Amino acid sequence: MDLHPSLERTAALIRRAFPDGVTEADYLPLLTVLYPHMSDRALAMVVGHFVGQDYPLVLNDIYGVGGGSKPASPDAVAAVQARLVAVGLEAWIKEE
Repeated sequence: MDLHPSLERTAALIRRAFPDGVTEADYLPLLTVLYPHMSDRALAMVVGHFVGQDYPLVLNDIYGVGGGSKPASPDAVAAVQARLVAVGLEAWIKEE
């Protein structure tokens, strides 16, 4: 599935942070870090693209992250956030 051009900056950020792909261990932490900065649908589209999951499944996980029923380990969230910060998360947030 091709991503909408409006998601390309986000996809580039994720590609830089996870050049070998998003692992299962990084999946929920990634959703947790990006959740406050994106719409649920856009987040589901772009992360689903990277993990090879269908949009509805990722969207359901996002609802769980947002509602607190699918918490990620604080250490794992911090590690993912550090990876994203190292490749431009702060600039991405300002531009989004």
